[in-house]
Amino acid sequence: MDRVNIRTPSLHIVRLALHEHLPESDSVEQHAHTFSQALLYLHGEGWQSFSGNRARVEPGTLVVIPPGIPHSFERRGAKFPQCLVIDFRFRQPGRRRPMVSILTRSELAQVQQCIAHLSHLQRDSETVLHTVGAALAIQLVVTLLRSAAWLPREAPHSPGNSGKAISDLLQGMDPSSDLSDVIRKSGYQRDHLNALVKRETGLTLGQYRSQQRLLIAKRLLTARQQVAAVAAAIGMNDQSYFSRWFRRQTGQQPRSWGGAWS
Repeated sequence: MDRVNIRTPSLHIVRLALHEHLPESDSVEQHAHTFSQALLYLHGEGWQSFSGNRARVEPGTLVVIPPGIPHSFERRGAKFPQCLVIDFRFRQPGRRRPMVSILTRSELAQVQQCIAHLSHLQRDSETVLHTVGAALAIQLVVTLLRSAAWLPREAPHSPGNSGKAISDLLQGMDPSSDLSDVIRKSGYQRDHLNALVKRETGLTLGQYRSQQRLLIAKRLLTARQQVAAVAAAIGMNDQSYFSRWFRRQTGQQPRSWGGAWS
């Protein structure tokens, strides 16, 4: 599958393809596009560079790059990378940052199912994607853009009794707290609590806390707080670990995000 030309009122999917790096090529030279591009790595490892930053990629790593941002890839290890490449445009473009995220197991499984189904449909029809294929492609792109925070997560379900309890728990949760303390205070078993939180937010408890930590970190870094202070504020006392975590989430070093002090 390559050019698909799927249009919705807000999104135009130009191309969707599986790319495998050639054995004689260890890297992809720096280049830029007039469209946005999502790169989901399925096999292999390497380094994706963009905007002066360098992010490590491995299976399950998603890189989303806005138009006009120069980027390149360098292979790491002997295994030749394979990635899903999606070129797309928003009908109403806005300013978005390059994002690096790691898909959850459920998100990755959903994406792999979509790819397998689309490949099957392509074998049956060599001309254009029919309605089912177009719907699958849109579902695939939406899943990836939600993971990269380019689209909002699904709206939570209307809370019932447990829903209100979970909403209260999340609203009162200190993102710097240890998860074991949050679980103990909730009165639920870990797996059951994760299921309840995911029903309300689309995220596990750990993913929700990570999302809240990232929001706080971005706000503090934009206010030019010292990197060590930001790390401590979200419960990460190891500044080096925080820097690696932040770069994995955003593709940028903390001190370059908002001109923060080291």
